[in-house]
Amino acid sequence: MKNLSVLLIILFFLLICSTKAQNLSDSLQIIPKTFSTDQIYSNFNKQLNTYRLRAGLDLDKNIGKLNLYIKELFNSTLIRANENNIRSEHSLFINSTYRFKKKIDLGLLINNNLLTDDRDIGINKASLSSITFYTKYSPSGNIFFSPFLGYSNNTQIGQTDYGYIYGLEGLMDDYLISDMKFNSMLRLINEDILPRKNNVRTFNIQLENNFESNIKNSFLVKYSSNRKDFYFIADTNTAAAFNIKNNIQSRIETDYYFENRIGNDLSSNKIKWNIAGRLLWRTIDRDTRYKPFPIKNTSLFDTKINELKIEIENSISYTSSFLNGVFRFLYNERDEKNISKNPEANPSSLFEEKSELESRKNNNAKRLTLTLSGNLKLSKTDNLNFSLFQNKLTYDTPSTKNFDDRDELLSIMRIQYLKIFTPYFEGFINADATINKTVYIFSEKSSNNNTNRVFSLETGGKYSGKNVTTTNSFTVSANYTVFSFEDINPNFKSYSFRQFTARDSTSIKFTKRISFLTYNYIKLSEQGNLRWNEFTTTPTRYLKEIFCETKFIVKPSSLSYAIGLRIFQLNTYNYKGSDKIIDSEFLSIAPLTEIKIELEDILFFRIYGWYEFITLNNDQNRQETNLTMQVNYYF
Repeated sequence: MKNLSVLLIILFFLLICSTKAQNLSDSLQIIPKTFSTDQIYSNFNKQLNTYRLRAGLDLDKNIGKLNLYIKELFNSTLIRANENNIRSEHSLFINSTYRFKKKIDLGLLINNNLLTDDRDIGINKASLSSITFYTKYSPSGNIFFSPFLGYSNNTQIGQTDYGYIYGLEGLMDDYLISDMKFNSMLRLINEDILPRKNNVRTFNIQLENNFESNIKNSFLVKYSSNRKDFYFIADTNTAAAFNIKNNIQSRIETDYYFENRIGNDLSSNKIKWNIAGRLLWRTIDRDTRYKPFPIKNTSLFDTKINELKIEIENSISYTSSFLNGVFRFLYNERDEKNISKNPEANPSSLFEEKSELESRKNNNAKRLTLTLSGNLKLSKTDNLNFSLFQNKLTYDTPSTKNFDDRDELLSIMRIQYLKIFTPYFEGFINADATINKTVYIFSEKSSNNNTNRVFSLETGGKYSGKNVTTTNSFTVSANYTVFSFEDINPNFKSYSFRQFTARDSTSIKFTKRISFLTYNYIKLSEQGNLRWNEFTTTPTRYLKEIFCETKFIVKPSSLSYAIGLRIFQLNTYNYKGSDKIIDSEFLSIAPLTEIKIELEDILFFRIYGWYEFITLNNDQNRQETNLTMQVNYYF
């Protein structure tokens, strides 16, 4: 009883936030995560008029009793146009921990996030900075508590707020009592940056128990409540009434989640099964801080969303030397209600208008999904893979002024045959079919009723020799979209899109240090108006796309360099009767070069660029430089 009492106290404070215990710490800031490698990296990419830079640092080091954890990321995009646009994002997270005693750590956490955008928009600048002191207490190797206190600086649309940040984090990882395993996580955060307040409440638990015959039962409960306060520019009446520039909207999302799963996943039987049930109850409140009375703008009324979702899932798998197969059944139903809150004693006509607009969003969705996939091992050299997917969606809206009610039926079928002819050559044939039918219930939107059919057939092979490796494939595909009432509504026309694609990827090794690599494809596409009942088309547009990249590679050591040629051509045609008339011509010819340095576990460096000579419609010429650079330094 004493152990049980201690356990109940621990469970009250520590709850899980993930269905897998190994991922619990991903939701925590105080209890650190670990990187697979420590590295500094930088990636630069320039194509046409767009420049992108991504750079960062990952560090997790132990120096005596001190642990230092740093994660920094910088993203920047420049688009050159008549008015250049630069958007940058920077984030820095530092967590430093000192082992004060055997079970007690002292720590410092620094967090900084910055967004800048030179466009003249309301959210072109924002920042969030905080410094936090904490202690971490671990009564055992898999239980942690971390209370913390800090100071925060938060800027939105030109207004900066300061305040204290404080709370508690906790984690329990694979805590065993008898034959039951407990995983849990707690996260409580308060950010009082007056006049705004942000907070996080996460309280979850997962229980696992193994029964006889390797049957495992898992029960999961999640609770979370997140509040975020946002600034937005106040309208004229509100600004004058309260002497403010920015109004405040609070968004509070509260989730209650329950899941129970039972199955024999750990069994060695050929047949395995799994059954799961889930329940989610979610509320989202949007409240506006400053509202003049009487309210003269519908956007100032507070709103609430109630969502209830129920889900049932079942899967059965069979494994043998001849057949591997999995069948899955999934049914879920979601009900959403949108409510307008009235802050005044007597309902006004404006509130009635807002309530009616919100009620139009109410909806109920039911979804049924069936999947079957597997592999038949016909022989040592012959395999047959297959998959079937069936999905039915029923979407209903109670409002008489919402006509989005519809049924959707999606079917996907795929079969693949693989044949190993020799130890050096294997071939394949794929056949795919997708049929999607959408039917709107009411006549107001029934002109959107359509059936989309996509069919494709692909064949190819791969040859792997001592010095030559080549992969080739040929694909024909057809996409047919048929509108049910195109005779009534001339704005909707059935259409087709058909395409032939041939791909080739080949590498030839001349010597130990010199090789040849080429990648090529050609795509021939045709668009047209479709008459499905007669199964005839009238072509309206034709596209021819050709790409070729060829390079010679020299790799004397960890350094390799390559030179080559890159060609891209895109021609578009219109039709006059049955004749194709050229509409546009685009041709790019570019010499390319590539340099790579690969030092195992130390450095990866790659610079790849090409200089394009572009011809557009045979009379407009220009040149473009394209460059990609990647640096990863591991330490």
